[in-house]
Amino acid sequence: MVCLLLSSGASAEVYRWTDAAGREHYAGELSKVPPGQRAAAEAAAAERAPSRLQTFESSAAPSPRASARRSVLRIPYEQHGNAILVYARLNDRVTAPFYVDTGAADVVVPADVAAQAGVAVGADTPREVYNTANGIVQQAVVRFDAVELGEARVEHVRGSVSESLPVGLLGTSFLDHFTLQIDPAARMLTLIENPSMRGAASQAQWSERFRTLRERQARLDAYLEEGTLTSESRVRELEARRAQLDSELEALEQDADRAEVPAGWRE
Repeated sequence: MVCLLLSSGASAEVYRWTDAAGREHYAGELSKVPPGQRAAAEAAAAERAPSRLQTFESSAAPSPRASARRSVLRIPYEQHGNAILVYARLNDRVTAPFYVDTGAADVVVPADVAAQAGVAVGADTPREVYNTANGIVQQAVVRFDAVELGEARVEHVRGSVSESLPVGLLGTSFLDHFTLQIDPAARMLTLIENPSMRGAASQAQWSERFRTLRERQARLDAYLEEGTLTSESRVRELEARRAQLDSELEALEQDADRAEVPAGWRE
């Protein structure tokens, strides 16, 4: 896979406006926004602009099973500085802009876009810690029924919801289902399905994901069993984290089932 380097200097804006029927639209150039909407769209884009593009690192498991109408798909993109911008559809409900980011483990979605896609985030939604360019943050971990980029469709995609990003990140939970090629002259992405992988991951990768989660569970169990905690609130916090790890392992098992991963790969 070609590495996409999204530098902190990527400063082009994504403009958003709402038409008379209440439908939201996005454009990478201000000239594509209707004249009567340009001032408001420009002001909103400037207000939303982040200090720098975030890159996420996580050991999250990729979603299984990509399906597409063709095995080789060509997707046009917009060049924003050093960043590549595409428009993806979530849950067959909403189309939104995303930066292509092979350094992001998840499909990271702004909170308002997640809501439009029908994804509810509540107090009981699992959360995970991410190291970003702007520091360490906690974000809700969710599942999208489907993510579509052009004619490329992946179902049961792991994602996370950002309260700060104005534009989403199309990460490896979607991209790992394909070999990615870039044609800068034509501003075209080529996605080639990789059917030789179990859910786009090797045996070593699947085994590592199961091992990592089980080691976290074991460490937390040992800490709780020591009985040295004096704060009830801290005990409740760690017990909640243990329950979250159980949920993550269950979700990973479901991913492995859908990808028909052998039992030996889960040890």
